[in-house]
Amino acid sequence: MSTVRLLLLLPLLSFFLLRPASAVRCHPEDKEVLLRIKSALNNPYLLASWNPDVDCCTWYSLKCHYKTHRVISLFFLQDNLPGQIPSAIGDLTYLQDLTLHKLPNLTGPIPKSFTKLKYLNYLTLSWLNLTGPIPSFLGQLKNLTSIDLSFNKLTGGIPDTLSTIPGLGYVGLDRNQLTGKIPASLANLKGNSLYLILSHNNLSGELPATFTGVDFGKLDLSRNRFEGDASLVFGRNKSTFYIDISRNQFEFDLSKVDFNGSLTTLDMNHNKIYGSIPKAMETLQFLNVSYNRLCGPIPVGGRLQSFDYTVYFHNRCLCGAPLASCK
Repeated sequence: MSTVRLLLLLPLLSFFLLRPASAVRCHPEDKEVLLRIKSALNNPYLLASWNPDVDCCTWYSLKCHYKTHRVISLFFLQDNLPGQIPSAIGDLTYLQDLTLHKLPNLTGPIPKSFTKLKYLNYLTLSWLNLTGPIPSFLGQLKNLTSIDLSFNKLTGGIPDTLSTIPGLGYVGLDRNQLTGKIPASLANLKGNSLYLILSHNNLSGELPATFTGVDFGKLDLSRNRFEGDASLVFGRNKSTFYIDISRNQFEFDLSKVDFNGSLTTLDMNHNKIYGSIPKAMETLQFLNVSYNRLCGPIPVGGRLQSFDYTVYFHNRCLCGAPLASCK
């Protein structure tokens, strides 16, 4: 190599030799917290990349902000992580997204330390083995837009405090062991395209009258012990596209329900719903009204005749295609 070329390369070599300290993007506080989380989980193979000698922003299962380099996303997926959710996660105070999914050996309650996650937008603790109540302190996370606690063993009622989160638009509490009534305050949820998923619990009682004014995008109340009038969740001026109230004890006159044009999926099987099928239901893409107390002819037109007969069977006296003809 010529002397001239070597002299030209020296500044570049000096840059790389002197760069290591300034090139480390990982914030030292976040790094210390991450290593505590790893230790609390008994140094699992899932976190093998969490080497203290390596910039933590390059580690698997997390993401750093491109400017501040603070950890903003933490995601542990489909593994056998043991023990309880590490309380140290609450010390990652710049987290915007926390996802713990399909970790069946992760047990215990939701840590109180989560109240420090003031920037959190998405909280997913699903398909774990969590127990205890849904903590009311989750209402302190005012930036949440989505909370998914599905497929756990959570007990008790739905806390009123969820309704105090101004932008909360997705509430997934399905497949737990929740009891009690739906708080009337949930009608105060103001998130866009509101999803309320409460299926497969032991919830009971009548629906809050306040739901009359709620424009749900998707509402799933199936497989609970609700009763009374569920017609209040429908409405001509609503934009709801999916309603599943199946396998409850709802009792109302279907013929008096006002349907909106955007509704595509309606499952009402196994209730005590009576009356007749209104013609407005002919635009539905999915329907199940079996095991109710409906009567009268199935309206001709739209998609109503294209559904299988099992959609309609086990009612009081429904007739017409695809069932037997009316007498």
